[in-house]
This record gives sequence, C-alpha cells and structure tokens, in this order.
Amino acid sequence: MTVFVSQNKVAFEEAGNGGSKEFASTCNRQFNFRSGRILQQFILLYFLLLLLSTVIITPVHGQMAVPFISNVERLMVFGEKRFKEVDVRPPQRFWPMDRALFFQDHSGQLVYYSVDGGQARIVEPHEPDTIQVAGDRVAWLRGDTLKTLRSGRAHVLATAVPRFTVTDSLIVYHDSLEHELMVVWRGQRLPLAKLEQASQRPQWTQGGNTVTFYDRSARSLYLFRNGVLKVLSDSSDVGIAVNGTDVVGYWNDVRDEFIGDLNGKVERLAGLKPVSAQAGDGVLAFVDGTLKLKYWAGSAVITLTDTMPTKYWVKDKVLLYLDGGLLKMVGSGSDVPLTVADVLPEKWQVSGDLLVYLDENRELRGLRNGKRIKFGSEAAIANFELYGDAVVYKSPTGPITVVRQGKSYLY
Repeated sequence: MTVFVSQNKVAFEEAGNGGSKEFASTCNRQFNFRSGRILQQFILLYFLLLLLSTVIITPVHGQMAVPFISNVERLMVFGEKRFKEVDVRPPQRFWPMDRALFFQDHSGQLVYYSVDGGQARIVEPHEPDTIQVAGDRVAWLRGDTLKTLRSGRAHVLATAVPRFTVTDSLIVYHDSLEHELMVVWRGQRLPLAKLEQASQRPQWTQGGNTVTFYDRSARSLYLFRNGVLKVLSDSSDVGIAVNGTDVVGYWNDVRDEFIGDLNGKVERLAGLKPVSAQAGDGVLAFVDGTLKLKYWAGSAVITLTDTMPTKYWVKDKVLLYLDGGLLKMVGSGSDVPLTVADVLPEKWQVSGDLLVYLDENRELRGLRNGKRIKFGSEAAIANFELYGDAVVYKSPTGPITVVRQGKSYLY
C-alpha cells in the first residue's frame, strides 16, 4: 500500500477526511462617502468591471479537428470552417484532437499538426513499437522508452517500461526498473503500488480518469481517481472491476456484492457476481447473475431485459443493446430505452451523448437527448466517420462532405 503526496495534500484516502482553508480577502475595505449617490455609482462601476473581467477570461472551447483523405489521396483537415492540407500523402493512421491532428505518416514518423498554427511538426522521427491515443492524451513506446506529447512536442516519461495504457486524463505504466506501477496525472508521476520483482505483468484496469488494481500481497483492491487512492475492498481473494469516466463497478469478494461507485457515491448493484460489465462516461451496464441486462447512472438500477441480450455496448454516455433483433439505446440524458431504428443499422458510432447511424436507405441519422437528427438529405452513403460533433462522409455525387452544427461543407 502506497501513500503519496499530491499538490501538498495527502493523496491516500481511507476515512474520507478532508480539510478546507479560508483565505481572507485583501479587498475588504470600508469606504466613507458623503453622498449615497456616489456610493451607488461606485458599486455599479465595480460590478460592471467584474462582469467585463468575467467575459474576458472565459475560456473558448475548441472543436475537434475533422481529418479525411481527399479524392487525390492527400491528408486534409477541416477546422474553423475551412479545409486545410496537412500532408501530400495519406498517413498510415491518424487521431483527431482538440484543434489538432496527431498522425503516423507514410514512413512511420509521428507528426503533430496544429489547426491554429497550420504547421506539422515531427515529434518522433523513428517508427514506434506501440502507440496509444485517447482524446488529447497520447503515449508511445520505442524500445523500452515511454514518451508522451506536451505542448505539441515529445517528452520522455520513463525508461524500462514493458507495458502502458492511455485514457483521456491518465497514463499508467509498469516501471520495471523501480518495480512500481505508476500513473501520470495532471503532469505528475505518482506511484500506485510497489510490485513484487517476480511480477512480470501487473494487472490493472483503467477508465477515463479512474484506475483500479489488485494488490495480491495485501489482498486488496484499490481505486485511483482524481489524485486520490483508496481501498475498495480488503481481505479479498479476487480483484474484479470495470472502469469508466468517474465511475467504477467492482465485485466485493468479502460481502458477495457487485458495487457501483460514481464520484464517491457508492451503491450495491447486485448480490450475484455479474456475467459481464461495461462502463462509460458516468454510466455502468452489466448482465447480472440472473442473465438480465441492467443499467446504472448514479440513481436507481434499471432492468432492461428479462433474458441475456444478444450483445451490448457502452460508449461514452450511451448504452446500446440488441433486444429482439432491434438496436435500442439508453442514456444521452434519458433512462428510458429508445429503439434506434426498425431495421438494424449496418453502422453506428457514438461520441459523447450523440449517436449517428446509417438507416435502411443509407441516409445519415442521429439521436441525442431523445431527439432525432438528420444529417443532410443524401441517400446511398457508403460510409461515414464521427469526430466529436462533426460527421464526415464521401457524397455519392463525389465531394467530401462535413456536417457540423446543422451545416454542410463540401470539398
């Protein structure tokens, strides 16, 4: 068991102890005015300046870059309502980010392209052995050296790394030199556990901002979330957990309970060990010991089927499952199951709370917050990709089409 300090605060939490400190303002001064009118004017001026400062410092949220390969085999990107050429050759693969594009070019080099700057920068001149990307978080191995991306440039995290995983806000890796399981969170490298030297492949599961791991020597299951490490269960012979963003579901071997933990809100979900479970962004779905599909998003546990579903998927904030040959959806702001279409879509993708699919006429349609959306008016669309809130596809008439916020842009 490891206790570490993060930002001058003890980051091990077992009893839920916390503290707060009040900071005295240096602006608490008394003003004496002969006239109440002057005081009113001063107060109005103060609140006006406060409002203006709030508007000025409000951050501008970017949009995910929309990459595609043009009809003449060039790597392009759509951003800020215009198309830009990134490379004259198509890459081996690419990963869109917030106002940026990360890709492995035709020769194997790793390249970072900024939509704002309009420039591509080589961050790894040699072909890496392993790459993992989640959102704006990226890491790669060349040999046993683990690197990541910071401010658009390569940064060495560690050496002697045999294995690592990446999610939206975390990088977890096995430091075989120090025999430690490490997590990179908010630019800090923090130890999660000391490993036995004979342990060649430590086990952990990871979600958007959660990590769970089982310490065999302590017979305990641990959770790391938002800089805090806590014990989920002790005196346990097994460690079973699924991780999402803010949420984790785990089996308590001592109490014989399947438990959900959403941002510290702990609830018993089932008394039988689940057959399977998946976690997303604040949502958890599982097939319980009676073969029923159930759904939990922090409130009541909802039973969706009386028999085992043919298949189910949890992606971001959405649960999709097959029931009686129909594709159904739960989430996106509603706990009521909704049939996606009368005919099983050939393809669908999810981003956040948005579901996009091809209907029986191969027209692009979507669902968000229980409302149905139509993307354009074209049929016979062969394929599409969903990047954030933007859909890109090749029109049957030829042009590459990007649909974002109800508007279509053709290239």
